[in-house]
Amino acid sequence: MTTAADTQIDLFVWARDLERKNTRIAEIDAARVRNRGYLVSATDPSKGVDSAEYRQVYATEARTPNQAIAKVRPLAEGRRLQAFLSTGKYREELVEARWLG
Repeated sequence: MTTAADTQIDLFVWARDLERKNTRIAEIDAARVRNRGYLVSATDPSKGVDSAEYRQVYATEARTPNQAIAKVRPLAEGRRLQAFLSTGKYREELVEARWLG
């Protein structure tokens, strides 16, 4: 026969376990933020839309979209830059992208 004391949750143990889990989740999330991949599209307004030189795509890792754009800016002077978080939605662009470390 089990007593009520045997089935009760120890709240202090539960709180410590929850705190450990939250700490581990925060560390994993921080690592993900540091390693986000971005695709930066660089379009040249002076070229025609159908021209092969109109659009260039770069892939890079950065913390923010603005940092990704800053990495590409020296290579794409005079082009309009737009950064996208690299997801499965952009897999075709990722294949064609130039990698920047």
